[in-house]
Amino acid sequence: MKLSTFVSLTLLAAGGLFANDLQQVADNLQVQSPAANSKRITIPRVRGAEVSILGVDYEQLVNNKGAILTRPACDTPVRVSFKVTKNGKSAISRDYEITIKGKEQIQGNPAPNVVPALLSWRGGKGEWALPKKILVHGQAAFIPELIREINAVLPAEYEVARAASPKEAHIILGATKGTNDESYKLNIDTKGVRIIASGKTGLYWGTRTLLQMLVQTPTALPIGQALDMPRYSLRGFMLDVGRLPIPLDYVKDVVRLMAWYKMNDLQLHLNDNYIFHEHYVDAGENPHKKSYSAFRLESQVKGKDGTPLTAQDLFYTKKQFRELVKFAQERGVSIVPEFDAPGHALSFTRVRPDLIYQGPMRHHAKRRCEMLDAANPATLSFIGQVWDEYLQGDKPAFDGCKAVHVGADEFFGDAEDYRKFADGLLGHIQSRNHTPRIWGSLHAKPGKTPVRSKGVQMNLWSKDWAKAWESVEQGYDVINTHDGALYVVPFAGYYRADKNLRGLYDNWLPNNIGNEWLPAGHPQLLGATFAIWNDEIDRLHKGYGSCDLWPTISSMVDVLSQKMWGQPRNTRSFDEHRSLVEKLGRIPYCNPLHLNDTAFSITPSLTPIRLRKGSLGPNYHLTMDLLMPEAPVPGEEQVLLGSRQGQLLAAGKDGRITLRRNDSIEFAFNAKLPVGKRVKLELIGTMGKTELLLDGVSAGEPENVRFPLRKDDRMSTFILPLESLGSSFNGKVFSMEVK
Repeated sequence: MKLSTFVSLTLLAAGGLFANDLQQVADNLQVQSPAANSKRITIPRVRGAEVSILGVDYEQLVNNKGAILTRPACDTPVRVSFKVTKNGKSAISRDYEITIKGKEQIQGNPAPNVVPALLSWRGGKGEWALPKKILVHGQAAFIPELIREINAVLPAEYEVARAASPKEAHIILGATKGTNDESYKLNIDTKGVRIIASGKTGLYWGTRTLLQMLVQTPTALPIGQALDMPRYSLRGFMLDVGRLPIPLDYVKDVVRLMAWYKMNDLQLHLNDNYIFHEHYVDAGENPHKKSYSAFRLESQVKGKDGTPLTAQDLFYTKKQFRELVKFAQERGVSIVPEFDAPGHALSFTRVRPDLIYQGPMRHHAKRRCEMLDAANPATLSFIGQVWDEYLQGDKPAFDGCKAVHVGADEFFGDAEDYRKFADGLLGHIQSRNHTPRIWGSLHAKPGKTPVRSKGVQMNLWSKDWAKAWESVEQGYDVINTHDGALYVVPFAGYYRADKNLRGLYDNWLPNNIGNEWLPAGHPQLLGATFAIWNDEIDRLHKGYGSCDLWPTISSMVDVLSQKMWGQPRNTRSFDEHRSLVEKLGRIPYCNPLHLNDTAFSITPSLTPIRLRKGSLGPNYHLTMDLLMPEAPVPGEEQVLLGSRQGQLLAAGKDGRITLRRNDSIEFAFNAKLPVGKRVKLELIGTMGKTELLLDGVSAGEPENVRFPLRKDDRMSTFILPLESLGSSFNGKVFSMEVK
């Protein structure tokens, strides 16, 4: 939690220090819970020493002066840490747990089951039965969407609309005076629901709780009161879109998922490359030309030879990114864009080959092609200009992004070169009035060149590259992103946090960073972030796409949400948690796999026609009876089915039946439609596999047109496009059935 200051209080007691070791003193303070009517917590006394509050994990309940700001709905544990100072030396204590007394409890309704669990609940008796027409009142911009969401989760006989005034409303959202934090109050009585918060984010989180309750009991809600708030201010997820092309619609579904579980920080790793360049070097090829790389934003930057910085397979326009930032803001989620440099920078060195690092490399010399010359002032100037394209101007693409990430991990060159570059880039971002974030690397890059820390956030990702306490003492605000606990490299044999969900839920704590423990309420510990790194591309490409990532992302978000919002001791077992997540069902308007009940059959009289069926994800079975009367013209495509999610090509440029996804990846079957012969085409889609049959004979597994896939682990998930039929098919479709 972020506290603005340390508050000191010199205290006297009858005895002296009870140990010579100041750390032992700090870890053996006499700390007591406040009485029910107390307005503040009691700071322990140590004669001859100064004792101050370092931090409180729920600072919305207890502030940095020890004042109890508000009473929770029920008895609630909080953890407090202290700073003990004597003779100019200080020690930081462990966490001490105290209980803040809540309102008098009655034998009422149990706490609603939501994820993350409510911090405090005072159950009443009885329930509010929802009327058939429900009126909602509030001034927040998200009210119209909330109405649509409530309509989506309630049975068809219910109608939700906007109320003209609070007097007639059943659901009321109201603001109170105070800090604009994430806490909110939820009150349910026989008249309806009232959500109160001091800011729009708290109000929005309250609506997520309400919706989750309605998903489970859509006709009545239990009477009671809740006071809810997060334990950590930053609850994040980092998605590597630099190496895996991920459509923007999918990113918006990630935002919806995070918001559903009150996660609030989405870092987008916007540039990167295939990191195993040695695979090309050892084969006698040049990785600077061969290795996959991408910069996912529209950019004006081009090399002298015309090489564009912008990725050619998939990129986001500046307008689209501005809209994404706003879309996320409206849902309580901050977008944190990242440009990685001076390592992982092949997209930059291709534009500026004159800026490839020339200094000594102690490790991974075969990866030099992706290293920018951190020693060259022109490199900092170039990267600064790239950043300014998105930070400045009339409509900057990163307007609304409070924090931006400068990357700066895994640079294998000289430490002093690295430190000078990192400090300069951090300063550049600060000069543009944004908070810079950086991957921790200074333990592995010691040196004399100072690297600024004031106002800088640091991801602690590897104990070999950065230490927790060392980074805190240097002045950084830190984020737990420890690789051993929180990294996922999908479908790889390493970094598989997604295989340890039970362990994360039962044992992981955000303040344990590589077995270094920070106090839970340490003012420089912001929270934690899990990360998905798409290393398995290029020569290691398995064919997976964003759809294949969804089970991993969705299963991690709800677990990490509970661990970062809620108490360190879980209120439910892991199995109970998973069961509850299943009950919560589909998130309103969040369906990246396009799972629905679409089933139909048609006998089209002519093509092309508009099907207007959207798209259909696994599992599906398409059957078509069709005829291609003439051989396709080489190089010309014939689109059989299409939608925003992709195309099914009756003939690709080489004449083969081809699947084209909206992430730019194409799969071609070793089969062509017979010319002049009526044929039965079947496409069977499951997660990880799409099978083609012609007159009942399998066409085998499709091949990735761009990246040759290893035969032992191919993946070809394909969302069936059902918006249009035969948009450029020079043939006849006699019938079509989808089930």
